Amino acid sequence: MIRVLDRYIGLTIISSTLTVMLVLVALFTFFTFAGELNKTGKGSYESFQAAQFALTTIPGMLYQLFPASALIGTMMGLGLLANNSELIAMRAAGYSLLSLLRSVFFFGIALMLLVFFIGEYVAPKTQEYAETKRSLAMSGKKSLQTKSGLWIRDGMKFIRIASIGKTGQWSKVSIYEVDEKQKPRFITLADEAVHLEDNQWLLKSLEKREWRDGSIITKSEESSVWPSLLSPELLNIVTVKPEMMSAFAALAYADYLADNGIDSRKYMQSFWSKVTAPFATAIMVLMAIPFIFGSMRAMSAGHRILLGTLTGIGFYLFNQVFAYVGLVFEFSPFWAATLPTFLFFGIAVLMMRRIH
Repeated sequence: MIRVLDRYIGLTIISSTLTVMLVLVALFTFFTFAGELNKTGKGSYESFQAAQFALTTIPGMLYQLFPASALIGTMMGLGLLANNSELIAMRAAGYSLLSLLRSVFFFGIALMLLVFFIGEYVAPKTQEYAETKRSLAMSGKKSLQTKSGLWIRDGMKFIRIASIGKTGQWSKVSIYEVDEKQKPRFITLADEAVHLEDNQWLLKSLEKREWRDGSIITKSEESSVWPSLLSPELLNIVTVKPEMMSAFAALAYADYLADNGIDSRKYMQSFWSKVTAPFATAIMVLMAIPFIFGSMRAMSAGHRILLGTLTGIGFYLFNQVFAYVGLVFEFSPFWAATLPTFLFFGIAVLMMRRIH
């Protein structure tokens, strides 16, 4: 009987959460589409492309809205059971509050795994695809390109890439290598660079310039292999916002920046945010129980849902604002990313202790 009740509660909460998620995603997708309409008319970027962009970013919205949706959905599901007196009947039949907590906890674990999968494997790829397609449409070209090109540091080398093709090849590549005193040693100019295996690139139609004894020696070659830890996947990160990266991609890029003496706090903060996101979802699910059984159980269903909505949105906004504050005031990336989650966890524990 207990297992039947666990499944029934779980299915009720899942149904309510999916309903809330559907409504929130529909609203945010519409707002995204409306915001993209202001960018139409640039290159070949029109309303159809704007709609494609909004639809492609839905997995990212699912990931960001999951904690709030889980809280509101769990409150709606449990509130529905409470309003129909089903929870009273369950407790009268021997289904304890601890059993209910266990059932909701396992549901929270399932949501944690789903959030991890979406944030780690789905949202980064779709967001990267959406950003790339939009940039290509706005530029009206077949490759990403900026006015001054893309500049990257790789150890003592500074690389300028004029454009990046759809298949990851580089066009018009300039590699500047300096010594420990920041004096130029080599300049390599190549028409194209194609990524090979084992951290190597094939440079085509290149010209090498070397500073030697106060003179410049120039040499031309049809092709040459250039070893570099840079990869097309690493460069694709440039088109994706840090919060939309997978945890491992953000950590890898942060390590790359740190190795080159570049500030990596933004990406380390993104890494810790991704790590704690599943736990934030579970905390939001558990926080719904005190709203149903605590001192606020006398509230109507509408009031509970409103309070839960404000709590979920408050967590989302506080998380976003504190992340920006952490970057501005140079807080530790770990605390800037995790403090809101720890704070709401403490609130959830205090609320659970007040249940009689």
